[in-house]
Amino acid sequence: MCGHAGRIAALTSLLLVFARLEAACFNDSLDVVLQSRTIAAGQLISKVDLDGCQRGTLQNSSSDARFVMGSDGFLYAASDFNATADQITFEVNLKDSGTLDTWKIHVRLLFEVNLEGRKRRAALLHRQKRRWQPMPFKITENSIGPFPEYVQTIRSDDELGHTIYYEISGPGVNEHPKHLFSIESHSGRISVSRSVDREEFPSFKLVGKAIRKGGVMYERPLELTIKVNDVNDNVPVFTKTELVVNFPECSAAGTSVANMTATDRDEPNTINTLLMYRILSQEPFSGFGSLFSIDKKTGEIKTNTDKLNREQQDTYTLEVEVQDMNGEPYGLRSRGKVVIHIADMNDHPPTFKESRYTIEVKETESNIMVLRMPVEDQDEPGTNASRAVFRIVTGNENGNFNMSTDPKTNDGLLYVVKPLDAETTRVLQLEVAVENEVPMIRKTPGQQVAKVTVNVLDVDEGPECVPSVKHLWTAENVALGIALGTYTARDPETRSSTNIRYRKLTDPADWVSIDPNTGEIRAAALLDRESMYVKRNKYNVTVLAMEDKDHLRSCTGTVVINLHDVNDNSPVISNTNLYICENGEQRFVNISAEDLDASPNAAPFTFLLPKDSPENEKWEIFNHMGSYAFMKPKGSAIPGYYNVPIIIRDQQHHETKDTLKIVICECPNRLNCADRLSSKKAVLGGLGILVMFLAALCLLCLLLAALALYCGGDRKMKVPLGPQGQYQQTLIVSNEEGGGQQDMNLSSLDVPVSHNENIRQTHGTFGQGTESEVKQTISSLRGAGTEVDGSSRALYDQNGMLIVDHTLYVDGGTIVDDNYTMGRRKSHGLMELLRSQVDQVYEDEQDDQEVEYIRGYPHDGEHSVQGSVGYDGDMMDTSRVDYMNGVGTKFGTLTNMSLRK
Repeated sequence: MCGHAGRIAALTSLLLVFARLEAACFNDSLDVVLQSRTIAAGQLISKVDLDGCQRGTLQNSSSDARFVMGSDGFLYAASDFNATADQITFEVNLKDSGTLDTWKIHVRLLFEVNLEGRKRRAALLHRQKRRWQPMPFKITENSIGPFPEYVQTIRSDDELGHTIYYEISGPGVNEHPKHLFSIESHSGRISVSRSVDREEFPSFKLVGKAIRKGGVMYERPLELTIKVNDVNDNVPVFTKTELVVNFPECSAAGTSVANMTATDRDEPNTINTLLMYRILSQEPFSGFGSLFSIDKKTGEIKTNTDKLNREQQDTYTLEVEVQDMNGEPYGLRSRGKVVIHIADMNDHPPTFKESRYTIEVKETESNIMVLRMPVEDQDEPGTNASRAVFRIVTGNENGNFNMSTDPKTNDGLLYVVKPLDAETTRVLQLEVAVENEVPMIRKTPGQQVAKVTVNVLDVDEGPECVPSVKHLWTAENVALGIALGTYTARDPETRSSTNIRYRKLTDPADWVSIDPNTGEIRAAALLDRESMYVKRNKYNVTVLAMEDKDHLRSCTGTVVINLHDVNDNSPVISNTNLYICENGEQRFVNISAEDLDASPNAAPFTFLLPKDSPENEKWEIFNHMGSYAFMKPKGSAIPGYYNVPIIIRDQQHHETKDTLKIVICECPNRLNCADRLSSKKAVLGGLGILVMFLAALCLLCLLLAALALYCGGDRKMKVPLGPQGQYQQTLIVSNEEGGGQQDMNLSSLDVPVSHNENIRQTHGTFGQGTESEVKQTISSLRGAGTEVDGSSRALYDQNGMLIVDHTLYVDGGTIVDDNYTMGRRKSHGLMELLRSQVDQVYEDEQDDQEVEYIRGYPHDGEHSVQGSVGYDGDMMDTSRVDYMNGVGTKFGTLTNMSLRK
């Protein structure tokens, strides 16, 4: 990029060139003769006379990297090397950065030759072909031409005797930026076609080729580096054009405030980027002169004085300038601004507006504010340099007062947090000090203190419970009425306990009583240390003390009764049901005991077998471990149940007798008998197996009989579909005349039970025992796996037919659902048969038990002249002994049918 400032600088350089008529300040050639071909780094080669030149703006470079020239004109070797050729030639390029003038000094180094040695080497060495090598070259950025401008020439030694064509390629030729460089194919002259911006393209790397006629490259491709020389065409700029900083006041002189840094896009480490800083102005002006200074090379701003005071001036603005070319007048420059805010420091102490205060406080008051103490501070409000912190220096030894700070006003607030005692102290003298949250930056002569006089006003107070907690000690289970101690309060004015009354507020177990006049505490019940109301051997009672005349004036105190343990509890066995696995590894039982008493009235226990017990010869106890011991049988024991008596004694020989129930069995899991005991399984002998076999055979016969009965009966009574009315038949044919129950044919009782509207629930119709008898009949099936709902109810129709109202389950299968009944009369007979068979097997029920069934026929003969032959109202009164004496002979058959013997 070619800037406006660069064009001006180029035009200025051109005018200077014409003005000076290309007159150089030094010779353009230099020949130096060296005696040795071995050159050491730093060796002085020669000196170029630059006395007539402006050295401050003169830049130089060498075309041979092995040599370097200083700003004073001295030429040095840059590295160690041995010269093989008879001479070395190179150029030193000089440039005036101010005028942009350039010159070249041709330097030739010659070595003294030893002819004899040269002849010997010539006989040994053969001539080797040298590789073509052009001299390095540079171009200057923002050149004004004319273009194309000659840059350099490349030549190959292969030109002798051959026609050579030269080509170049790379950035600037056939790559971006294209067509910048060109070469004459026959002469190897390289030219540049336009100006170049170094900040965009600092150098170019090209590849040169020497091609013979016919397209054959005899020489290898040559790498060409074209460096773009920098000119001062970029203005230095600040990284921040406006920098805002906070700086504490009262800082020492020479303290760093900020760094104002700038950058320059020109080539680093050249005079074009050698920057210099300075402060142009300071606002506002100070009576102490310039308060700040800036380092010319680094841009660091520091203080010149320690007189910065925020209370006088809180902000300063500095205008800063940066210039390249090391601050020379022809250098480029720019400006920036620095805003410095002076931060407040704690350089002013807080002071009380008043140094003495007098207040009055009632002795019963607490947790109230009694005084506000304003302060002044010149530091900035709301900062830690001005916020006040108060503390009471003297006079608050009992902790009655507390100081705090009002966050809004910064005033000190004095609180009474604990009631004062006018009887003890009438006047208190307080000293209150104030300071800031942060220390002062300078030492002050003394601490800011205010004195407060507190006059304590006497108030008629209630009784004082002192101490608030009193401990009493006694043993548990002491006799009733014994005095445990006394708890009394006192009047703070008279220091007397007269006219004070006492009563209990809390007594969880109601164990004590208190004398209302003296406060004496006595045992009103047995004090049990093991009670749930006792925690850590302590029983708490709350006492209320109040004035005799004014019960509202009172206080409370706590009486802690510490109970000593007595041996009033015997040790007990934790688990008396034990087992031993005959096939397990542990052939003993673990006996553990516990005692509610405390040591030394509890463990360790002593476990003994009674001497007069026969089990003493069969069992032994070993390994007493305090609260448990082990017991095992002596020798081999037969599996079974054993009751083993045992005695447990505590340390005071207080003993308990108990019986251990030990089971010796073969454990299924070889660990315990728990599964075996929970299922109540026992080892069956031959008799038990026989009983089980006979019971199973009997059950099979019963099931076959029931199946035969069910399949044999096919006669059914048709259930009337119409409603029952008065014109229904009066006498019902039941095939029961004359024979009663003895003549009954079970196969003829196949009468279905309907569940339509003619069925009615007659729960409890036949007096007490009817429902229980039905349940007893149904429960007789439980031996065959039948389960009956305990809430089942008996239903009867108007003919006395049995209905089951709830579901009956047999081995998990449903026989009758909730809304269905047993459909056949023979089912009732089957149930009777099953019950009789079960009674014979188990012989658990009474054979002589009489069950009387009274059958009522409410509709029988309701509109007949003869009346009912099957129903008599007096018969329902079963409490009469002679209720059957009045019936005639015509009712004999019916009587036998109604009363089942």
